Amino acid sequence: MLPVAEIIRKKREAQPLNSEELAFLVKGFSDGSIPDYQISAWLMASFLCGMDREETFVLTTLMRNSGKTLDWRQLSQNFKSARFADKHSTGGVGDKVSLILAPLAVCLGLKVPMMSGRGLGHTGGTVDKLESIPGFSMRLDEKQMIRCLDEVGVCMMSQSSELCPADKKLYSLRDVTATVESIPLITASIVSKKWAEGIDAIVYDVKCGSAAFMAHLDQAENLSRSLVRISQKAGIKALACVTRMEEPLGSYVGNSMEVEESIWILKDEYPSPLHREIIAPLRQLCIDLSSEMAVLAGTRADMSTARVDCEAAISSGEAYRVFEKMLKTQGAHDNWFESLPRAKHQLVYESPEAGHVLEILSRDLGILGVKLGVGREKSEDSVDPAIGFEMLVRPGMRVERGTPLLKFHAHTPDALDSIRDALEKIFIIEDHPEKLRILGGASKTTNLLMERVHV
Repeated sequence: MLPVAEIIRKKREAQPLNSEELAFLVKGFSDGSIPDYQISAWLMASFLCGMDREETFVLTTLMRNSGKTLDWRQLSQNFKSARFADKHSTGGVGDKVSLILAPLAVCLGLKVPMMSGRGLGHTGGTVDKLESIPGFSMRLDEKQMIRCLDEVGVCMMSQSSELCPADKKLYSLRDVTATVESIPLITASIVSKKWAEGIDAIVYDVKCGSAAFMAHLDQAENLSRSLVRISQKAGIKALACVTRMEEPLGSYVGNSMEVEESIWILKDEYPSPLHREIIAPLRQLCIDLSSEMAVLAGTRADMSTARVDCEAAISSGEAYRVFEKMLKTQGAHDNWFESLPRAKHQLVYESPEAGHVLEILSRDLGILGVKLGVGREKSEDSVDPAIGFEMLVRPGMRVERGTPLLKFHAHTPDALDSIRDALEKIFIIEDHPEKLRILGGASKTTNLLMERVHV
């Protein structure tokens, strides 16, 4: 085996590392025999020179095998003929898709063991949203997971320290060495966890746009292809859907608020026709992604049938019943909905001028939310589950001076004053309708699905 410095040099010279060299690095980093500064050098060399498909797959395999792996059919006789599927999103502002998608997928005949993360930076996290529900626990042991999947069809859990510990440690180092954006490293991190999860099929929701991790379509396509190829090489059926992430997804941005909005969609009951209009693209995206999961895993023959069955699950109340059963099985209190954390004040921000809403800068809104406690800058930061933003317009709408654009759900009656200037920069309003055609206007958010990548 080459010395560590020579392995780093080899990668620096853009030569692929073999499986023994990668295994040596991962094991040495995991047990502490190789110091962080040398692994940091390897990460930067990999970031700058790239990794080929075989290297990426080997790294994925090593991180998957660094901890416990789940094989549901071996764990319970009840799962012998079950189809296990999941969805993974690269993150977005107001992204509560998992809360709606998981019950719909169960209604389509799937078992959904969904491992989720906390929000970091301007994007929200499923764990933070669900942990705003009084009593709900995402820290499940193996027996609890089996029970949830058997009785409900879905369990939603936070990442266990037993699953892919090498990935967790490596991600922390990537975060402080400016190597997070490497597509091979992203791929190995994501796929290793999903592979360890024991699924048969996965749909990747790769966000693309100004508020996404991948701002440009070509970047999103490259990541999509990498995720699909490595997943398939691991024996997992995979599809990537590139979806728009420029405006907030839906009406609410805030942890307990997004739980409530998810219930609107699952029940198909909305506070107003305006809310229904703003939420419609998000609702359709949830149905589309659930349907993709079912077709990919083989519980539905085609997308048309799957979409019809999703609509039926919503209208009959079946989807909401699955959601509520999941919550109670994972410890939610009987009065969980009434006890959701809610801010005392709803402060209305009005349009300072007349014109068309050309854009709503979702990334800036997410960053503002982090400063206020909706999200977190560092992993150890806490979040405020009650506060958040309620969108009252979407791009393309005509507004007048004084038209409500947003409600800030806050704890104090004067909280809006400190963020008014920031909100004015987030809403781009101009009285030039021709710019709507250039930017795509309302059509940008009418159809969130941009393209499917199925290598």
